[in-house]
Amino acid sequence: MGNVFELLDSEWLRLSCDRAAARRLRPVCDAAGGAASLGELERYVRSASAADADRVLLALAARAIEQDALAARVLLQLLLPGTRSLARRWWALGEFDERASAAVTAVYHRICHYPLARRPGKVAANILMDAAQELRRSVPRLVAVPSPDPGTQAGVDTRGAAALRSPGDHPAIELSQVLHDAVADGVVEQGDAELIARSRIAGQRMADIARHRGLRPRTVWDRRQRAESALVAALGPS
Repeated sequence: MGNVFELLDSEWLRLSCDRAAARRLRPVCDAAGGAASLGELERYVRSASAADADRVLLALAARAIEQDALAARVLLQLLLPGTRSLARRWWALGEFDERASAAVTAVYHRICHYPLARRPGKVAANILMDAAQELRRSVPRLVAVPSPDPGTQAGVDTRGAAALRSPGDHPAIELSQVLHDAVADGVVEQGDAELIARSRIAGQRMADIARHRGLRPRTVWDRRQRAESALVAALGPS
């Protein structure tokens, strides 16, 4: 079984050419240049101007908040690129499958509760922003005290943790961004970024992470130390 994005895309292959589904959303399809299918509706939105695309998204949101599940599903599909971006950034929520599920759940929830009266425009940006706030609230604060070396209680090198901590209002967000950029730049591997996020942001014990990964605690601790050293070196002197 694939992750939630793969499942949604697989479902969309069927739904996008389902003529009965398009008829159920005929007013929205008409707003999308007279689209004959949901696949055509999607292609219209992807290539339309911001104003024309927003008009279609607004029509879908209006139906979604009235409990039209099909409209909500189509709007979710149109917002999947932004939802994938959220899943890539929120390392502290777990491994990618966990992050993907959390991001999709947050976006879908915001679709179904979109404040249409207050925000009758920029639908995509507003939904993704609200979903990001939901995800932020579900992430613990950045752990201030580094986990000790499982082999010794003394001589712990805290320089990496100190350099990665941020004095900002939401240090977990800033560290998540640092990790996202570091993976994109090839500074650290994705698995190492997840390890740092789980221990530094979510506050999981190194022993528990090691058990989950089937590794010795010392191996996991050493791996995190190497990854943090690479991050500090890439960030340069503070």
